[in-house]
Amino acid sequence: MGKSHSHAYKSMPHFFYPPPAVPELVVIYGRHEDRVREAAKNYGFKRYTTDWRAAVRDPEVEIVDNSLPNNMHVDPTIEAIEAGKHVICEKPLARNAEEARVLRDAARRSKVKTMVAFNYRFVPAVQLARQLVKDGVIGKVYHFRARYLQDWIVDPNFPLVWRLRAEEAGSGPLGD
Repeated sequence: MGKSHSHAYKSMPHFFYPPPAVPELVVIYGRHEDRVREAAKNYGFKRYTTDWRAAVRDPEVEIVDNSLPNNMHVDPTIEAIEAGKHVICEKPLARNAEEARVLRDAARRSKVKTMVAFNYRFVPAVQLARQLVKDGVIGKVYHFRARYLQDWIVDPNFPLVWRLRAEEAGSGPLGD
């Protein structure tokens, strides 16, 4: 997700004219120095680090985009909030309800803006469904069933990445 977010920030001026803002990519975090160095170069970050705390505490950073694996959403997000940084946290916000409450409470105690990134929120079909529910057109909703059709992890040769492991993703691929 970090690649997708970085690409989106760099692409803003190409999709919005005039752009509402032109993000300055200050620091990128990664666990592997060789990979994060390359990502910083490819996406135009000023610098890189292998210490997420250094990225969050950087005085030049105003907004923290937490696109780390799900098991790394809580601590960096809370530290960013406590450092006075606005936060965009990739979905799912947390691995369970208790983690979500901790994050909610930290956000409520602060004066920063926080949001959960969910790119399908603005898909026209999703917006229409939301409006139909909001306007009461379809009555009170008691249950719904949806299908999310992606086949990228059904290949038996696909590597066992973090989002397929419940201990890291929380609920595994269904909740992510």
